[in-house]
Amino acid sequence: MAGKSFSPAAQDALFQLVARLADNKYFLGRNYAEWCSGAPTLESAVAAAAMAQDELGHARALYPLLKTLAPQPAEADPELEPETRTHFLRLSLLDQPFGDWMDFVAANFLTDTALTVVFEAAQSSTYEALAGRSRKVLQEEQLHATHGDAWVRRLAHEGGAVRGACEAALRRNWAETLCWFGPAGGAEPLQSAGILDAGPDTLRTRFLAKVGPILTAEKLNVPVRVTKSGQYKLTEPLPWDRWDAATYRLAPADAGMPELAQETV
Repeated sequence: MAGKSFSPAAQDALFQLVARLADNKYFLGRNYAEWCSGAPTLESAVAAAAMAQDELGHARALYPLLKTLAPQPAEADPELEPETRTHFLRLSLLDQPFGDWMDFVAANFLTDTALTVVFEAAQSSTYEALAGRSRKVLQEEQLHATHGDAWVRRLAHEGGAVRGACEAALRRNWAETLCWFGPAGGAEPLQSAGILDAGPDTLRTRFLAKVGPILTAEKLNVPVRVTKSGQYKLTEPLPWDRWDAATYRLAPADAGMPELAQETV
């Protein structure tokens, strides 16, 4: 079994990590694909199609790893194939198709970038199957980052209601995306086992270093600031009281802890 040298805690954490990455890639790709004919420009329609193909391809490369990491022989387990899974470890913003182009841009800029940060942390993973796939994923992610960055700047420069709608979409996704890296403190089996090269707080810092320059330069109403030393810091605490470690999601502000996301399509 791949990963058999890992401790039980690390093996379980690795399985969950791969599932989270695969599920979020899968649904991000599906949601991108919805905009292949609905993007506001021809260039973005082409980019949406290319990014959808990339994300679905990344998911397809990750799902087979679950069969080798499962604690029991799992060749026929329907939960290990995207078409037959019923429980997904995806962010809540991917539960439904994007409502508008602002949701697309926010997911492109925030969610896609968060996934990239984790793949960067896995390039030298002790789980070589993940390391190899991570290096391949990162070769195809530059277009995604360029597209998201450009659109956030463009919408910010529009001003008025367009800028406000962009800020609202970013804020809707902000807290859950930051929490998705995992809570601070406690045991961190992924880092201890060398599966990732950093723990949640460092991953969050790397993420803020990617998105912070644009958010602060455009003075967007998102809770991040740049310090005198050039570091990007949160200006609001994350809502850990709503965090569910089993699903890596936030419960809605007016609800209890979420159940595992079920496929409804």
